[in-house]
Amino acid sequence: MSRFRNHTPSENLDRGDAVPTAGGWGVTSAPPVWAIVAVGLLSLTALVAGCGIPAGGAAGGTAGVLARLRPLVAACHGPLNGYVGWDLSGSARRTPSLTPSRLQTLQNVADQVAACTGYLRVVGFSATITDTTVLGEAEFPNSSATEAARILQANRTVTALIASAVKALPSAMDAVSPNGTDVLSQLTLAAQFQAQRTSGTLDLVLLTDGIATTGPVMMNTTSFTDRVARSAATLVPVPNLSGAAVRFIGIGRVAGPGSAQPPSWYTAALTDFYSAACARTRAHCLVTTDYTPGG
Repeated sequence: MSRFRNHTPSENLDRGDAVPTAGGWGVTSAPPVWAIVAVGLLSLTALVAGCGIPAGGAAGGTAGVLARLRPLVAACHGPLNGYVGWDLSGSARRTPSLTPSRLQTLQNVADQVAACTGYLRVVGFSATITDTTVLGEAEFPNSSATEAARILQANRTVTALIASAVKALPSAMDAVSPNGTDVLSQLTLAAQFQAQRTSGTLDLVLLTDGIATTGPVMMNTTSFTDRVARSAATLVPVPNLSGAAVRFIGIGRVAGPGSAQPPSWYTAALTDFYSAACARTRAHCLVTTDYTPGG
């Protein structure tokens, strides 16, 4: 492993196989896809059970489901068009320990879309705009006779959607390139998705470490400082996402809890880049390493 101090500021690292950590530039090999999916399935079981819904989709008590989703209904301002992009490049392949937190965020987003009615699409992405594949999607109509009946049906749809997305991960990783990450291209695809919907507000969530290694800005280099990040953010092409909510979640997190992470200056540069680039879309933006609902 090459140490951080041995790299010159202009040196670019190949294909995202190395990222700066607090102790140096770390290079790790990817575990097999089955290992990542196994972790995801186990995480899904615990996640769904933790919400009061037994794995397999059966209702774990009507009262519990209603208690979880009714507060979200009260917070709605109309239908939502949810678009969740799951980064399937280097970090996901190398670090299955990232899967639980991403699944939890997916659950949170799905619950909110289900509560408000609308549509949710979950995609996996990597190196280019064409390296994007649908993991699952579902519609949440406002069609049941009572609110309680609608919420219970929406909850069943959420459970099935997340299970379908996890099941789709192996084929998705085969379908997209492992060599590179282009995060900003997902803004364009989300804008196209929203344009196809006849109503509702776009709620875009990107689950990614944010380290772009393809596309307009290469970030896997020691020269990607805060100054460079802020300058680059003024130049990259972005779509108009006026009125949308856009969240970049997991920025700078290249491994699970307790593992070495990039130095703070590097994570700050990533955060500043996406904050500035997102602001130019005219969306309501949140860029964060760790995320909790309402944060």
